[in-house]
Amino acid sequence: MKTIAIAMMCHVINAAYCQSLGDDSQPTWDDAPDWQKQSAIAGVEMHLANPDATPEQSHESWYAQKEAEGWTYGEVKDAEKKEHPCFLPYDELPIEQKAKDYLFRTTVHLVKHLPDPEDYLALSDEVKNLRAKVQSGLVASVATAVTKPTMLGSAGIAIQYVGRKDQYVDNLYGSNLVFARGQVRTVPSNLASSLLKHPEFQRHEQAVDGDTSHQNDDTSEILDAAKKQHDKEDEQEAIVLDEIETISRITDKQSLIQYAKSKYDQNLKVSNSVKTLQGQVIEMIKQFGVV
Repeated sequence: MKTIAIAMMCHVINAAYCQSLGDDSQPTWDDAPDWQKQSAIAGVEMHLANPDATPEQSHESWYAQKEAEGWTYGEVKDAEKKEHPCFLPYDELPIEQKAKDYLFRTTVHLVKHLPDPEDYLALSDEVKNLRAKVQSGLVASVATAVTKPTMLGSAGIAIQYVGRKDQYVDNLYGSNLVFARGQVRTVPSNLASSLLKHPEFQRHEQAVDGDTSHQNDDTSEILDAAKKQHDKEDEQEAIVLDEIETISRITDKQSLIQYAKSKYDQNLKVSNSVKTLQGQVIEMIKQFGVV
């Protein structure tokens, strides 16, 4: 996919250059015949495999391919006759035709480190999925336990833990509330609705004289602390996601290597691809957080 994208760029730039010389014969990439597309793709593959190849060697590679396909020299390019005005040794080419090989080589090496479109989309989807998980987690916590204490007076419901255990800790709904056996807490109605689905809980009616199960109710303080903790975790998660998204847009190897060294004191290999370096840095961010 990436090779085709680079070949398309090379073709477009070559067409623009030809237009500057008064040659409007170059078709768009979509309209280009298959042999022309394959020629551009072969040129890209040659430069990717031989990064030190010169423009002259680029022309020699093109010449050899055309010769193998039966092309010959012709003053006017004719695909049916397989004649091409550039079917000449490099030294015999006009200077404006030699320029095409320079442009082609430069374009390949300029964009070769850009992420593959499919890889970039996959990475973007990963970031979107992570964001969706954070958002859904935040909504869930708000919808259950993490409610401001000021709401307890108007929307709170008194529930009592009647289970067999000496102590019950609510980890299921994220409130972090701890119930001793027989303890009553006034909790938000949405959390009460969830807990009352369990046989260990029952709705507690108006307290009567001598009933001490509802005294010293610290529910609002615990829920407030839980909310602050959730907010802090969501904030940190958002920072991590933003940093991952930033790394996914960096396509310069040295920048990625310097990031890993300065932030995490890790040495990455310059021989690795941009995609690999991005993945290594993102794993560091996930493991150690944003520093």
